[in-house]
Amino acid sequence: MQTVNTPTLGQTLKMLLQEHDMSAAELARRADLSVASLSRILNDQTNPSFDSVSRLARALGIGMDAFTPEASANTAARGEVRPAAFPMEAVYILENTDHTVESAQQLLTQAAQGSWVNSWTHRMVGDNIVQPEVSKVEQIGTRRLQVSLEFPHELLERGSLVSLLSVAGSALTGTGARLFDLRVPEPLLRTFNGPAFGGRGLRDTFNKHGRPMLACTIRPMYGLSPKMYGRAAYEALIGGVDITADPTLMHSIPSNPWRERFRFVAEAAAAATRETNEFKSHAVNITAGTVEEMQERALWARDLELAMVMVDSAAIGWSALQSITAFCAKNELLICAMGGRALNGDMLSEQLQAKLLRFAGADVVSTGSPLRGNISNRRYVTGVLNALRDEHLPQAPDMGHYVEQPLAGLTGALPAVGGGHNPWHFARLIDAIGHDAVIQCGGAIMGHPQGSQAGASACRTALESLIQAQNEGQNLNVEGRHILQKAARYSPELKTALDTFQEGSFLFGVVQSAPRPTEGSVIPHGTNPSPTITPFRRPDVEPSNED
Repeated sequence: MQTVNTPTLGQTLKMLLQEHDMSAAELARRADLSVASLSRILNDQTNPSFDSVSRLARALGIGMDAFTPEASANTAARGEVRPAAFPMEAVYILENTDHTVESAQQLLTQAAQGSWVNSWTHRMVGDNIVQPEVSKVEQIGTRRLQVSLEFPHELLERGSLVSLLSVAGSALTGTGARLFDLRVPEPLLRTFNGPAFGGRGLRDTFNKHGRPMLACTIRPMYGLSPKMYGRAAYEALIGGVDITADPTLMHSIPSNPWRERFRFVAEAAAAATRETNEFKSHAVNITAGTVEEMQERALWARDLELAMVMVDSAAIGWSALQSITAFCAKNELLICAMGGRALNGDMLSEQLQAKLLRFAGADVVSTGSPLRGNISNRRYVTGVLNALRDEHLPQAPDMGHYVEQPLAGLTGALPAVGGGHNPWHFARLIDAIGHDAVIQCGGAIMGHPQGSQAGASACRTALESLIQAQNEGQNLNVEGRHILQKAARYSPELKTALDTFQEGSFLFGVVQSAPRPTEGSVIPHGTNPSPTITPFRRPDVEPSNED
């Protein structure tokens, strides 16, 4: 058998240096590599990274195909390769880049194919094997390129988010690109479970329809004993909140172990349910170091008759998230995915995160506020909400959807919209997000001057009055301020909240309460306002002069 001598990377690089009449020291300087590293590459003593090869190609002013001449010939002769059936399309964006359209295409193609170094094993691959390839490259701004890659479905594993991300992430290695969107083929999408209950299941559990749900994250995030923590949850639930939740950082700490915390918040939810005749629940944080530990905590929550659990989705990872969502579905527990935006935002867009969390099976997903920033931010957040709730996602780049995505009948998740809201924001917030959402209010409830029960009563009164006015045909954007001021006549707690919180301002962090609250109370200055708080009631219709 005749042996074909394929030039190594070092030999190819030496020939390119001669063609460009460039010294090794000059190439090392332009490529921002040390002379020693370049010497090892020239002598074939090391296998360089993709980033190093990309720098060398840029320094020489050539495409990366020049380092793999045989692979380039195979790629050019691939006219008879069968097209990929049901490919996955991934959209990447290169920002602040000096690449041209042609060089960006070569860069991401070779990163996805892993062919930046020529090898004898390339000759073992048949020409009819479908490879990832670029479907579209376009300039979308100054030094900003959008590249779309198609990956054959043979590279993807059914029902695995890790498979989707590892395949799509192959083009991120050393390229400086960000993954903005994925179009998963419908046959593959049907292998994902999606939310077991979703928004409709959450509403059926709480028997709350026709308005957004109201939630409160307990503050402060640490420092409370389990008993005081449970009292804080009780005060918020009894005041009118539907759901209370642990912060993402509240796992199991020495001052607040998870078993004790679960027991006290379960007692708080049960007591609030009995006293208000409305179903209440607390979403306990089951985030832990192993999936087995999270499953143990979920079972503990189920045995305490809690309806919901939550996890820090970015901290536990996609595999653990899919495992725990399947476990919760089997045990009839609603699961909330919180905290993903902060850790994953550098590599994945929020719309893509929301889409993947829905694929994974999260029933409730934390999102940002559409009220921050300008109108473009509102469209951006609307794109996140659509990814969680809609049955079909059309292509809409201004909303962050760069490709069309059919959702194959997956149950919709419920977005939990947070970001420092107070009652002044509710009118514009309801107009922006609609009714199928959870409004999170931590600081506005826990930081109310009369305590968290008064804060919950104020938020519930504001929410109900705005929904009633909207159902009567009033425009919340135009008349929201008047509606709230009218409702405040019947609710001293709402009037205090409107006087305390500035219109249009957002609350960040923790609003401090008493310096040393007692064990029996988490109310400012150690007073318990429970006996004096006006119970929530819908504002009466004022008699008109016509009657």
